[in-house]
Amino acid sequence: MPNYRVIYFLRRALTTIFEFRRGLTVVRKSPEFKQAAASLMAMDSSYIAVADRYLQQHWQQIKDFRNEFGAHLQEAGVRFATSNLAGASGSITWNHASDGLPMGLECDFAGQVVVGAISSKLRANTDVEAEAQKALGVIIDGFVHVQAAMCALAHAFLWDRFGK
Repeated sequence: MPNYRVIYFLRRALTTIFEFRRGLTVVRKSPEFKQAAASLMAMDSSYIAVADRYLQQHWQQIKDFRNEFGAHLQEAGVRFATSNLAGASGSITWNHASDGLPMGLECDFAGQVVVGAISSKLRANTDVEAEAQKALGVIIDGFVHVQAAMCALAHAFLWDRFGK
């Protein structure tokens, strides 16, 4: 069960990064932001700009991982995963609700398919574990930049009205 929690956390983190980047793009293009940009504190301006650059630089990788982690598995990723799962085994558990009605299936092998699909997005002919660590670094760093930019936006635009 802990592996599912890790996957869930990564899915939510990637969704947050993905959605924040889309929102940040809209905010930065807005007339209100453009008008206020020159008067932002240097710290706020820097956090926003650095986050925007980071997310742009890593956008394709973030988007690919969001698709694979977010259960938007692409056919090519699933083909890669299933062709590289030779000898893998898993289980399926039928969970019942207390009233005896079916509640759902727990597919132990699904995590292996997702990991395989994610692996399809890593560079070929490299150490898969090292590449996975780099990818995790992109996700974690992206989340850190999102948090910093969100704090900067709140400080720049909301603090005077709602801060204490």
